[in-house]
Amino acid sequence: MIITITLFITFFTLFIPDALNMQLLSQVSFDVESSDITGFEQDGREFAVIGLTGNDCAAFFDITDPVNPFEVGRISGEPSIWRDIKYWNNHVYIGSESAEGVKVVDVSNPDNPTVVKIIEDVLDSHNIHIYEGFLYVVGSDEYIVDEQHDIWIYDLYIPSDPQLVGTWNSPNITGTDYIHDLQVYNDKIYAMAIFSSTVYIIDASDKTSPQTLTSWQYPGMAHDCAVSEDERYLVTADEMEGGYIRIWDIQDYSNPIELDSFITNPNNSVHNVYIKGNKLFASWYADGTRVFDISNPQDIQEIAYYDMTDVEGLYVSNWGIYVYLPSGNIIASDIETGLYVLQLGGLTVQHQNIEDVDDETGPYAYFSASVSSLLAEIEDVNLNYSLDGINWNQVPMYNNGSDSNYSVTMTFDDYNKLVRYYISASDDEGNYAYSSIEPLENPYLFIYGDLEYEVFHDFESNHGWTLIDNTASAGIWERAIPNGTIYQGVQVQPDQDNSIDGNYCYVTGNLVGDSVGFDDVDNGATTIISPNFELSNYESLFLTYHKWFSNNLGDNPSTDKFTVEVSNDGGLNWQIVESTNLSNNNWKQQRFILDNIIDLTDEVRFKVSVEDIFYEGNTSTGGSLVEAAFDDFYLQIISKLLNIGDVNSDNLLNVLDVVILVNFALNLSFPSDDQLVTGDINDDNEINVLDVVLLVNLVLD
Repeated sequence: MIITITLFITFFTLFIPDALNMQLLSQVSFDVESSDITGFEQDGREFAVIGLTGNDCAAFFDITDPVNPFEVGRISGEPSIWRDIKYWNNHVYIGSESAEGVKVVDVSNPDNPTVVKIIEDVLDSHNIHIYEGFLYVVGSDEYIVDEQHDIWIYDLYIPSDPQLVGTWNSPNITGTDYIHDLQVYNDKIYAMAIFSSTVYIIDASDKTSPQTLTSWQYPGMAHDCAVSEDERYLVTADEMEGGYIRIWDIQDYSNPIELDSFITNPNNSVHNVYIKGNKLFASWYADGTRVFDISNPQDIQEIAYYDMTDVEGLYVSNWGIYVYLPSGNIIASDIETGLYVLQLGGLTVQHQNIEDVDDETGPYAYFSASVSSLLAEIEDVNLNYSLDGINWNQVPMYNNGSDSNYSVTMTFDDYNKLVRYYISASDDEGNYAYSSIEPLENPYLFIYGDLEYEVFHDFESNHGWTLIDNTASAGIWERAIPNGTIYQGVQVQPDQDNSIDGNYCYVTGNLVGDSVGFDDVDNGATTIISPNFELSNYESLFLTYHKWFSNNLGDNPSTDKFTVEVSNDGGLNWQIVESTNLSNNNWKQQRFILDNIIDLTDEVRFKVSVEDIFYEGNTSTGGSLVEAAFDDFYLQIISKLLNIGDVNSDNLLNVLDVVILVNFALNLSFPSDDQLVTGDINDDNEINVLDVVLLVNLVLD
C-alpha cells in the first residue's frame, strides 16, 4: 500500500497556521484582552510592558530569556479597551481612553514598577509618543482655557514630573481632523488625522509654538505613520477594511508622491507601523506581524510574517509590536491571546493538517510542505509519524524543484489507524524547527482508513443531551434547524447544520427577531450536558465534535467563552477539553485523544457551555454578539482493553471463551485481530492447543 505525503511547511507554533521567516520564542495569555505594547532595556535586562483591558491596566515582563518570560509586576487602573504605552529614561507612560489621565510608572527598579505621577490635564487619550525627552499626547477630549488641543506636548526633563510646554491645533475648525496617532523625528511631528485622512508635517523645534509645514489628503483612513531615518520617505497605514500601507516621497513638501502600496487580505486592516533601517514592521490585526524590505521604496517586498491566530474579523488579533530591543527580538500584543516574543529569521516550517484518508480517497494520503530559512541553507526535512502513539518513525521529505516545497511518498502497512505526525527541519546553521510546539505531546492527527464508532450523535434525534445550569437571559441552547443571521457581512449564526445528510444541531437562541442580536446569548451562560457513557472497556478513544462560535462582533468583542468539559465521575469533577474566546464564524472540527484528558471509566459525561461575559468599563452596553452551534459529536475506538483469554469480550473468563478458543485451534472458525491478541495466551503468534490448556487453567483459577 502506497501513501503519498506532501507537506506545506513554514514554521508555526502554538496553533498558528501561517508564518514565514519568523519564529515564536514564547507566548503568555491573560484572562482579559490586550492592547498596546512597548519594550525597554535596563541594566542588561530586556522587558515588555503590555496593556490590559481590565482593572490591571498593564503587565510588566522580564523577557531577557525570551523563551522563558516571567511577570515582574502589574499596574492597576480603570477598565479600558484602549491603552497606549511608551518608555523613557527609567519610566513607563500609560495613556488610556478611560478618565484616568496618563500614568507615570517608575521602573528604576524594574522588578517593582510603581506609579509616581498621573498627568491629569488629559484625563483620556488615544495615543502617546515620546521622542528625545518630550511626551506627545493625542486623542484627548480635555480642554484648557476652553480650547481643545489636538496635540499636547510635555517636557520630561524630570521624567517623574512631566510639564506641559506647548500644544498644536489643527487648522480645520470643523473638528473633523481628529489626530489619531503621530511620530516625531528630528523636531518634526508627523501627525495622522484619521477621519479626514490628512497627513500633517509640523515643525516642533519650538515646543511652545509648533508650526504646520505641510499637509495633504489621500483616499484611505490615515491611522499611523513612520518616517525613514533619512526623512526622505513616509509610510502611512490605513485602519479600515482593505487598509493599505503606502510609502511616500516627502523630499518636496509641496509635492508628496505616493511611490508604492501594499495590502494583505482586502477584508482586513493594518494597525501600526515602525521603521528600523531598511525594514518596515507592521501590526496587521487579523494578519499578524508583517515585515517588509523597503530598501527600494518603489517596490515594497514582504520578507517575513507571523500570524498569531486564525481568528478573523476587522479589529482582532495583532494590536501592536515593538521592534527596537537590543536583542533584535520582536514583542507583539495579540488582543485575544496576549504577549508574543518573536524572532526574525531562523528556520520556519508551515503545514496544513491533512484530511482523513478513507476507502474512497485512499490508500494514498497526500501531504505537502514548505520550509524556509532567511539566512541559511536547508539541510533536512522529515516526516515523523506514529501508528500507536509510542513508536515513532522518520522518513525524509524531498524538494520538488520549487523554492521551498517538499514532499514524500510512503506506505503504511496498518489500516484503520489513528496516525500521529509532525514535520521537522534543520539548516546548516544548526537551527531546528517543527510544525507545532511540543510536537510529541501535540502532534497532528488523522484517521487512516476507518475507526469503529462507540458513540455517534448527529442530533437528528435528541441522544439524551439536556439543559443544565442556565443563567443567560436569552440565547439558550436548543436542538433545532438553525436560522442563519448575518451582521456587518459576517455570518453570525449558521443557516444549516454540519451533517451532510442532516438538518438538526444544537444552536443558541434560534428565534428570529428585528435584529441579529434578538436571541443571542446574553447576561450569563447556557449549558448542555451529555448522557452517561460507559467507556471503561476502552484503552483509547478519539473525540471529535464540530462547533460554531461567534464572539468577535458587537460592543465588546472577543471577551466571551465557548467551553467543552468532560467528567469521568458522573459530573462531580470536570476537566476542560477546550475553553476559548476565539471566534470561528463557520463550522470547525475539533479533535482530541480523550484518554489524554481523563481516565476512561463507566461514568463519562460531557458538557458544552457558551457564556456572555460582562465586566464594568465595557463600551456602550457592554454586550458582545454571542452565538454558537454544536453538531456531530462522536467517539471512535483507537484501542480496546483486551483481557487475555476473554475472546468474546464480555469481561469474564469462563467456558464460553474455552469453546470459542477450541474452534479457533481446530480451524473451525477464525479469530478477529482482537481475538488473536486475547486468544494467543502464550504469545507465540498463533492459537493452538497450548493456548487452550492455558485458558482452561485460567478459568479454573
